Amino acid sequence: MKKNIIFLSFLIGLAGCVGLEQYPTNSYTDATFWNYEENCMAALYLGYNQYWNADMYFGNNILSDDVYGSRHTQNSTDVATGLATTNGDRFSSEWNQCYQELRTIHTALDNKDRMNLPEDVKSRLVAELRLMRAFTYIRLTSWFGDVPFLTTNPTLPESKVIGRTNADQIKQFIHSELEEVSHILPRNTELTAAENGRFTCGTAVALNARAYLLDNDFENCAKECAKLIEGTGYGTYALASSYADLFVSGHYGPESIMNIEFAYEGGVDNIKRSWATGTRIPQSIGSGAIVAFSPTQELVDCFRKTDGTVADDTDYENRDLRFYATIAYNGCQIQIPEAKNCLIIGTDGVGKGTYTCWTSPVDEAAAQVRDRALTDSYNGSQDRTLTGYYNIKNYAPSTIGAGGGSYKPLMEIRYADVLLMYAESMFETGNMTEGIWDMTIRPIRSRAGFNAGWCAYPGEDGLRQAIRDERRCELALEGRRCFDLRRWAVLDTPAIKATGAPYLVSQATGAPFLDDGSNIKCPTSYNIKYWFPIPQGERDKNSNLTQNPGW
Repeated sequence: MKKNIIFLSFLIGLAGCVGLEQYPTNSYTDATFWNYEENCMAALYLGYNQYWNADMYFGNNILSDDVYGSRHTQNSTDVATGLATTNGDRFSSEWNQCYQELRTIHTALDNKDRMNLPEDVKSRLVAELRLMRAFTYIRLTSWFGDVPFLTTNPTLPESKVIGRTNADQIKQFIHSELEEVSHILPRNTELTAAENGRFTCGTAVALNARAYLLDNDFENCAKECAKLIEGTGYGTYALASSYADLFVSGHYGPESIMNIEFAYEGGVDNIKRSWATGTRIPQSIGSGAIVAFSPTQELVDCFRKTDGTVADDTDYENRDLRFYATIAYNGCQIQIPEAKNCLIIGTDGVGKGTYTCWTSPVDEAAAQVRDRALTDSYNGSQDRTLTGYYNIKNYAPSTIGAGGGSYKPLMEIRYADVLLMYAESMFETGNMTEGIWDMTIRPIRSRAGFNAGWCAYPGEDGLRQAIRDERRCELALEGRRCFDLRRWAVLDTPAIKATGAPYLVSQATGAPFLDDGSNIKCPTSYNIKYWFPIPQGERDKNSNLTQNPGW
């Protein structure tokens, strides 16, 4: 998979699609095009290329209280702080990416009868495309609610008059599609190494569980999760033994269910498709790139001491092991990506070994006496960390090339999320027991390094918040927090969906690195509206597209 999911020159015409408009497709509709298996597979891999990407995976964190965005990510930061308008690029990029992907998928599905493939190969290919389509409609309905619903490519006149379909109808389609393809796709244990990253029946089940969870349909979410927890009919999954290794080399291990794939031939010297690391890691190893976002003190405080107590703001010792795999903090040790030829002095020389990341300006100033290349500390600008912390999750230095791109796959769904979805669903339906806790939360906390007392079932008091906090720590900086906040807001205030009111209004803080010893305060408070607006550019082209509440 890692070597196939790349440049498809004869299908490049698809990549220029914008919104719902139809573009010339003469480069891939030749009568004989679908007669060749390599062309059919190329169409599939183009769908994999387009269905999800690193920018959205990382960028969705900015729409939560886990991080604060910078000027490098102004479009998302404006959404988070309530400054975006209906012309905002964050809204139009989500919309355009989804409908571009739907056009790619439907171009292939509309021609499935012309595909000259063995029946088993075609059945699997079509099922993968249908799963991509379900994933894309989950994106659309989650952010926009009612959207134009298509199961085939529209004509150009049709694309300019199509209205919005009720989201509930689309969600019925999503659940039906995922249920059907879960009986067609192979189990994860049946994939060859060359197929790593392709969807499995377990992917369909886990995605269906997520779709139910997004609607707080806990009963059906639990049923889907149970398929993966209680048996192996849909694949064999388990928690990885090491949380830290999971985000360095565990992307094809027993915990991985759905990945965003990248491509290379032979290693960092020949990366074909990558995600940019520079804006998502400490500046000293990011070649001075402007950071995209900075983890908040509120997120850091969620990572407790291993005895379960809450740590002081800058007490970084004996913490939840997930903290060390997620957050770069003042005084932490970080491996240098040698292929980048960084100028910082490491344990093995310039640009080699490990170095100490100083995010406190006082500590870094002292360290710069020896190493002037250190540039990680908070300095009040929009270029470095805004909070005194950096992201370190998914940082795998051996996968980073000279240009700063990494070929390491990003896990979009993993088994720990299934366990957490199941635990929450069982609690919300009144079915949580000590046995369920021991099956779900206990092993997650145990892997995080907590003592036996904190891993034990706590009883009913505060159980809902305990489960929610566990989701925050376990899935931190994986793009899930914004969706959790939205659906929990609906549980508290159902009217929020009808009004489009903000679901997060607070002010983020950072470490206590100001001159007077107080905590950094992020410049603008969160004010994230529940719905994305229908992009104004789409409404200008199609008057049948009504606007969402709150805009």
